[in-house]
Amino acid sequence: MATFSYTAKNEGGEVVRATLKADSRHAALGLLRGRGLIPLSVEETGRGRARGQSKTRGSFTRWGGTVSVSDRSIFCRQLAISVSAGVPLRESLESITEDLEKPTFKRVLEHVVDQLHAGVAFSDALAQHPATFNKLFVALIRAAEESGSLPQTLEQLAEAQERSQRLRTKIRSITAYPTFIAVFFVVVCVVMTLFILPKFQEIFSGYDSELPGITLFVFGLNRFMIDNILWIGGGIALAVIAGVIWGRTAAGRFMNDGLKLKLPFFGSCFLKFAVSRFCQNFAVMLKGGVPVATAMEMSAATCGNRVIEKALMEARERIINGSGISESLDRDVRLPRLVVRMVSVGESSGRLPEVLERISIVYEEQVEAAVMVATSLFEPLVICLFGIVVLVLVMAVYLPVFSAAAHTG
Repeated sequence: MATFSYTAKNEGGEVVRATLKADSRHAALGLLRGRGLIPLSVEETGRGRARGQSKTRGSFTRWGGTVSVSDRSIFCRQLAISVSAGVPLRESLESITEDLEKPTFKRVLEHVVDQLHAGVAFSDALAQHPATFNKLFVALIRAAEESGSLPQTLEQLAEAQERSQRLRTKIRSITAYPTFIAVFFVVVCVVMTLFILPKFQEIFSGYDSELPGITLFVFGLNRFMIDNILWIGGGIALAVIAGVIWGRTAAGRFMNDGLKLKLPFFGSCFLKFAVSRFCQNFAVMLKGGVPVATAMEMSAATCGNRVIEKALMEARERIINGSGISESLDRDVRLPRLVVRMVSVGESSGRLPEVLERISIVYEEQVEAAVMVATSLFEPLVICLFGIVVLVLVMAVYLPVFSAAAHTG
């Protein structure tokens, strides 16, 4: 038997911290629930060190490539079908690995199979590849191993990853055309500034008549940009480099995520996207039997926004200290009130995972609709801006021609 340290809440709402002996983590969870306790976190004593040793033994975490979300979801589907059909896990993995065409993913799974042959648990073998299988993925697989629900958990993981990928693909497809228009607009402006306008300046320099004000303004601005192109280009490059470096720091990432939430219109999209991802992963982990505190910690780390992650982690600490889930979330003004109310309903009815899934789906649909509205407005806006710039340039070039023709006539 192994020894487990746990944090749980009793029927009176008091937090209890102690240890117990059980054959597995799943058995420990069953014992706690049998005592009328609500498990918040359950960890095997000394397991963290064992994991670290296992990870050192297999240091194959990067092979110069990436594994896409689509590849992982297909892998989960295939493995779920194979294991559900009664094929042993190791044989299922070997069969899937043989058919893989992606070299990076193939090498990862080959190493996982080798670890299984050496007697390492499936979840611990996956944990040696954090670049491919994140902590949430590994935690769900570990819980599934202990509860005997590996096929169902793999199906849930596949569905969650497919939903996330579908939303990303839709957003990319919706924003592709407006992005192309914006890039084309910038390229046209650069070509006009560097090559076309200087030619007309040479032509008009021999005119005796005074040039129109709009022509003088455009030519003056163009001359200033050409004369100071190194300073302008260097300043832009320096600002971009400084922004990238700052954005990679913890403070920079936190500030950027905070600014995203404050953007007009788009701020609510970023918030809903983060909450949707959290609810989706939180629901999957609760269904997989992961304790609330652990599930919340893992899910918060995947929401994609550090400000929201901090708010969720603060709520997690309140849960560990005895507060309810909805009560803990309600204390943070950054989280939508609708989410708090729906979580309260799910918590009181015992259907929290289902409610969280519904929240995730609703917010995904709202984000997709908002992106479509934004791009439908952005496209004509860019075209109008492009048209105004072209009109100004055409007027600056042709007004002197018309003026000269009128004087000649």
